[in-house]
Amino acid sequence: MKRRLIRIAVVLVLAVVIHVITVMFYPTGCLLALSMKGKKEGRQVNTMVHAPRVTAASRQVVRPSPDLLYSICAYDVSEAPLRITASVPDTYWSLSLYASNTDNFFVVNDRQVPSKEMEIILIGPDMAAPKEETAQVAVSPSERGVALIRMLVTGEDQFAHIQSIQRQARCEVVD
Repeated sequence: MKRRLIRIAVVLVLAVVIHVITVMFYPTGCLLALSMKGKKEGRQVNTMVHAPRVTAASRQVVRPSPDLLYSICAYDVSEAPLRITASVPDTYWSLSLYASNTDNFFVVNDRQVPSKEMEIILIGPDMAAPKEETAQVAVSPSERGVALIRMLVTGEDQFAHIQSIQRQARCEVVD
């Protein structure tokens, strides 16, 4: 009986330890895996990548929607701020910024952008905002992360137009 209780206690302790490790490191591991996959495909950090239209075989983004066009930028603001610019179409549009642990720390959508042009300056956790900037400033809680833009394609006749707007999105280091 005593042996059985010891085995149960060991299993419970192991389960708790494995659970805590998973909760602490899984989000960072996900972002690292995404980054490694991007490097394999020749993508660079601080450069916007415009994903092709989603199909049934697409899995770049978890559960991608075939009605959305995606643009993604893996960022690194350890050395300098980043300028994210995009044109906003007359349909649903959003920009989401994720920290290295996958926490979503900033979101803006088409209803919150005062004009059809959006500009964000992204800075690191211990970085001062650039002087003489008129753009909205977002502070990343980590030096690395991901920026994700989504645009709704409302119909097949709008695809080419929305895609041309998608291709205007940029992610560039501020000099």
